[in-house]
Amino acid sequence: MTAVDRSARRRATAEVFWVFLRIGALSFGGPAATTGLVHSKVVLGLKWIDRRDFLDLAGMVSVLPGPNAVEMAMHIGRHRAGRVGFLAGGVAFILPGAVLATVLGALYVRYGTTPAAASLLYGVKPVVVAVTAWTVIRLAGTARPRHHRAVLMAAVAIAYIIGVDELLLLGVAGLFGFAAHLRRAARPDRPGAAALVLAVPIGQPDLWSLAGVFLKAGALLFGGGAVLLALLRGELVVDRRWITETQLLDAIAVGQVTPGPVLNTATFLGYTLGGLPGALIVTIVVVLPSFLLMAAAGPLLRLIRAHDWARATLDGITLGAIGVLAGVTVEFGRTGIIDPLTAAVAVGAALILWRRPQSALVLVAAGAAFGLLRLGAQHHL
Repeated sequence: MTAVDRSARRRATAEVFWVFLRIGALSFGGPAATTGLVHSKVVLGLKWIDRRDFLDLAGMVSVLPGPNAVEMAMHIGRHRAGRVGFLAGGVAFILPGAVLATVLGALYVRYGTTPAAASLLYGVKPVVVAVTAWTVIRLAGTARPRHHRAVLMAAVAIAYIIGVDELLLLGVAGLFGFAAHLRRAARPDRPGAAALVLAVPIGQPDLWSLAGVFLKAGALLFGGGAVLLALLRGELVVDRRWITETQLLDAIAVGQVTPGPVLNTATFLGYTLGGLPGALIVTIVVVLPSFLLMAAAGPLLRLIRAHDWARATLDGITLGAIGVLAGVTVEFGRTGIIDPLTAAVAVGAALILWRRPQSALVLVAAGAAFGLLRLGAQHHL
């Protein structure tokens, strides 16, 4: 590699780190909201990957254990800047939330409570609703679904809203895609369907035990944050009795009000159970399985694209992922749009996204500022 190539690779790595640091700092609302932010910035704005590659990636990470948003950041970072970009993307995305969760853990251990953040979320949530809704529309349009594919996405969305397990829905969607491939293979004279273009401990565990618990949680993290919380409750509250139910709820609250992945709950618990070393170790081990899995994601995607049946199965999973994202958007709407003011914020954000689809990050930051300004105004009344 020449000096010019090395300099270009360093610039690309720095760009990956800065982009995903900003996305991570504004990723309130969980993986669905983050999918919208990544799509807006990386696909529509910077055009680092095209829509088909993004949808393939979304489908693949949805069935892998670990935080989907972190896995997206790693894969896109590698695509842009090689192996160093792979690390830069994942670390940058995790960093803002992990640092904030550690600070909140220190405050919790010292004062027994965490600072209120409802005012911040008041402004952020309606923007998140608009971003995720806009992302669903764009991704569904990119998929160019025929009637049966549109029915599949709608059915998955409805099933998710009424409480059907996310992984089960994705599995069924994948089987749908595989079955569609078998039908096409059995009738070669018929034209095939269009391809997708697409967070005060009562126990003091040692660090090794702490690391073991969270490493297992990271390796078994299928299906998003709800699965992580169920795993942590079983290990920390029921089996080992390191924390109480109330403390787990406090940790969950921290995971909700801090940006980035729900794994911030793990970082917070790591600090409350093991101080700063505990926070650092837990943050590393809970995402370690994802880093190892995503190291093989590039070859896996190439393998999938080389086989029609695997391509069709991933297409089905991707349609299911879009349906789940639509269902999550409805859930966001129920909790984020609570009065006429938040409804106006959501509509305003949607109108801006219609004209400037790449402005999602700015809109989330503006929503956070709006929530804090509203809190300040209330204190002056």
